[in-house]
Formats: sequence, structure tokens, C-alpha cells
Amino acid sequence: MAGQDRNWTIVPTLAWFGAFLVALLVWFDGGVDALANRLTQKREATAKTAGPAFAAPIQVAEADIPDEPAKLPPPAAGSHDVNALADTCVEPRGADPAACKQWAMDSYYRAVAQAKQQKLGHAVRVSWYGDSVVADDQMAHRLRERLQADLGDGGPGFVYVIPPHRFNENNSIKRSQSGTWSPHSISLLQMPDGLYGVGGSTVESADGGHSVIKLATGKITNLELYYLAVPKGGTATVTADGTEVIKADTNGEKAAAWASGTIAHGAATIEIKTERRVRLFGIDLENTSGAVVDNLGVVSTNVKSFANNAPEHWQTELGHRAADLILIMIGANEAEWLGPKDQDTKNYQAHYEKVLEMIRKGRPDGTCVVVSPTDQAEAKDDGYESRPVMPVLVEAQKKAAAAQGCAFYSTYAWMGGKGSAAKWFKRNLVSSDFQHLSKKGAEKMADALYDTLATGFGAYAKVH
Repeated sequence: MAGQDRNWTIVPTLAWFGAFLVALLVWFDGGVDALANRLTQKREATAKTAGPAFAAPIQVAEADIPDEPAKLPPPAAGSHDVNALADTCVEPRGADPAACKQWAMDSYYRAVAQAKQQKLGHAVRVSWYGDSVVADDQMAHRLRERLQADLGDGGPGFVYVIPPHRFNENNSIKRSQSGTWSPHSISLLQMPDGLYGVGGSTVESADGGHSVIKLATGKITNLELYYLAVPKGGTATVTADGTEVIKADTNGEKAAAWASGTIAHGAATIEIKTERRVRLFGIDLENTSGAVVDNLGVVSTNVKSFANNAPEHWQTELGHRAADLILIMIGANEAEWLGPKDQDTKNYQAHYEKVLEMIRKGRPDGTCVVVSPTDQAEAKDDGYESRPVMPVLVEAQKKAAAAQGCAFYSTYAWMGGKGSAAKWFKRNLVSSDFQHLSKKGAEKMADALYDTLATGFGAYAKVH
């Protein structure tokens, strides 16, 4: 074969291989924005990031491993801070504690008080946004268990009909599906119209899909399907233990829509069947009282990912969901590629404020809490040191929370701050990537958050 002919054969082969490789990277590591960040972000020289397995030992003395996380300094006089939770005055904004009429946490505490008096009218709703640290559902599920033990079983809450990624979990349900489904999210395989619903994820079926959701425990009585009406849209039918409760016609002008139904005696198995072209955001599975924790963590999400969800659309969805407490925990992905002095690090607070601004506009009557990323480590010399960008990201998040009227919970400070990731790894509380918590570590973190919320509510209840 002539040289020209060989080039003609090899070039398209290499092009197809390159396209296939990029597709794999996008699927496993995030969307186009996340991939672009990794390829173009200017970085300072750093040691190689620790991977899933290590050859060098971690240099942590047993004496440096505390039985409990670091003790935090006492809160300032007059503040509503509790443990690692820094509350923010929202009325008047930024006022001194003595002059503050309303705190960021008050709306959530008020909802809990009403729930305990059987006056709320719905389950206490907690929506937890985040990256893969949240998406595995270990922390969210533990918080769900603790809240439901106190307030009652409100059900799984909002769940994805089809998860946006194979590592997105929800331990309160078991899912199975058949037919053709195409999932998209704010960080993975994005949609041109930027409409991802309240959970930052949407799934489309063009020729009929079938999804079965089985509750791990208990039953639910209230169901609400979140979907997108589109021209020439098909139908979505929802049955609960074999009884049809929702039949949604999705044909119409393109806009977010909802369809609800009830089943008086409760149900444990929910089936969603679609005909023709249907696009869904998720389904809410609740009872009329108790508590729910929506796991809205999406793999590979970073602070810029939320801008992919059309602002007015997301705000409408947030308002409809009407969560009493919105938690947002991101930063694990940014910590991988940002340095302390990178330009994106300098702009991080501003990007975070934009996310919180959308949340506040969509749910002005709820409580928002920024949950910091945990400490992370990377290989250096004979051990593993905290990534130097961690305290910078944490401080930027704290300032963004205060600026937008949200409370701030520092998991970074609570677990011990700089150097705590290596110590937690030694105690089997964090995985070998120094990002994701082990089941034991996740439960410990969620227990601390729940105890803080309970303590804060106790203080609130004494004066209200």
C-alpha cells in the first residue's frame, strides 16, 4: 500500500480512538467543563496526587490520632454558632448578634418545631447537593436515619428515576430499569437547553422506558412526578403496588411540570412506564409527616457546574420542592486541580456566591447551609500532606455563605483541619484517595452534623 493510502487509513483510526478516549474521560471524570479544567488550568508544581493504592507508608504517629475530632473554640458571645456550625444573621443582614432578628438556621428550626407539633403539613425536607462525596449516599443516608428516628419516616424523598451516574446511590431504595433511557446532568453528558430540574439531572426516553423503585423499608402515601413538558411529548404512568396513581401527559409548551397522586394505604413498590418521548427529572416519594433527605449529589460536580442548570428554571424547581433545609457540599473536585494562588481559586468565592444566590432566590423561606469539603492529602516525600489549597477553599466558602445569608458548617475544622485526612485514613475513616469517606467515617461525619442540628434546635426551642 502506498504511503498516502496508509495515512488515509491510520488518521481516521487515530481520530476515532481519540474521540472514544475523550468520551470515556467525560463519562468517568465529569463533563466537558471538568475535562477542560484539567487540560487547561495553570498549576503550581505539586507532588503527584495520591491514588487508590500506595507504596509508601503514611507517617502518622499513633499519638497523633485522636479518639474524637478536634475540639473547636467556643462560639462568640451572643452568636448562634453550634460546634462546627457558624450561623449567619439574615435580618437585618450582617447585623451584630444582639441586634439580629432572624438567623439563617431559624427557618429550619421553625419547620422542625411545627413538625413536632403536627402543624407543618408535610415531611421536614432536607435537600443535600454535592459531588461524589455526597452522591454515594453514605452521609445522606445516615442523616436520613437520624432525622427519621426523631421525626418519623417521611419516606425516601426526591429520587432520580434513573441515576445520572453509576456511582450515584440512594440506600433508601432499590432501582431497576429496562427500555431505553438517556441520563444527563449538570456535570455529565449535558443537555443543550440547560434544563435539569431540582436535582441537576434529567433522563429521557424516546421509545418507552420502564423503571421500578422499591423502598428498602416502610411505605409512602404521596407521590409527585417531576417532568418536562415538550411539544409532542408522550405519557408517563406511575403505579404504586400495582395501582395507577399518576398518568402524566407531557405534551405541551416546553416547561417544567409536575403531576401528583396519593395512595391511602401506602405502597412500597413504584413503577414508572413511559410511552413515546418523555423527559423526567425525578419523583418525590413521601409521607405527610416525618423527615426526608434528598440525595442530590452528582458525580464530578464543581462550583461552576451549577451554572449549567438554567437559573430561572432551577429557581422554579427549588421553589416547588420547598425544602426546609438545603445543604450544599462541594470542593473535592476543585481541590484536585486548583492551587492556592490560581486565578480560579481567587474567583472561587464569587462563583460560589452565584450558586447560593440562585438557591436563595429559589427558596427564600428555607435555610441554606454550606458544608465545607473535608481535608484532602497528596503524596509528598515519605508521607502524605494536606493539599495547600484546602484552607483557601474553605475560607472562600465561609465568606460566600455569610455574604448570601447561609449558615456554614466546617467539616474541615471539625475533623481536625490541616493534616487530618492522613490521620483519618490511619483510622479507616477515609479512603485511600483522601477524598471519599469510608462508611464508618461518613456515619461519624453525619452523626456530628445531626447532633449539631439537634443542639441548635434545642437552643432555638427554649426561646420560641
